[in-house]
Amino acid sequence: MPLNLSANTIQEALDRADSRHWTRTPPHSIPARLTYLLKQNRHDTAALAYRLQTTPADLDALRTAARTSQDHPLHQAVEREVIRLWQPRVRRQAHDAILANGGQMMLSFRAWLGFTAAAGTSDDPRLRFLTLTLNTPYPELLFTAQHNGTPEAGLRDILSDALGACYFHRGRPAHLQEKVSLDRIDYLEFYY
Repeated sequence: MPLNLSANTIQEALDRADSRHWTRTPPHSIPARLTYLLKQNRHDTAALAYRLQTTPADLDALRTAARTSQDHPLHQAVEREVIRLWQPRVRRQAHDAILANGGQMMLSFRAWLGFTAAAGTSDDPRLRFLTLTLNTPYPELLFTAQHNGTPEAGLRDILSDALGACYFHRGRPAHLQEKVSLDRIDYLEFYY
């Protein structure tokens, strides 16, 4: 379904990484995707429209349109929602298998990353492009937060802590006051 497996939010990047483990292909056409999403929302068009940040009339227009551009924001929102909801059991089985086999995941990203320590010292945020391995317990924390519907800010806190442990400290114990800041994500992709 998606050719682009990168994202600019942590939730979407996790969902797109999960899509590599699907056993069936999700619906391709907009009407089929909307039918699937409506079924997941108990056929409540208003609830689905709210979730996609649009109106029920816009959803009906999208469903009946002959063709829509892949770049249309509503088209992209529908695709993201299908990716988020497709095959939840397969997703959980993949997560369990990953955690049972050492719990590692790769992360590739480009974002503004900085470091703040006690006594006001800091490495001011700057644009960095990195590929790192996230070790235990961070994959499990990210999966648990994803399953619990943790908002993006909570996922960002977990990933910031993981980056601090994996990049800045590289196995050395961190001081309690040190904090990594992860801002303005341009590109983010998980591999597991």
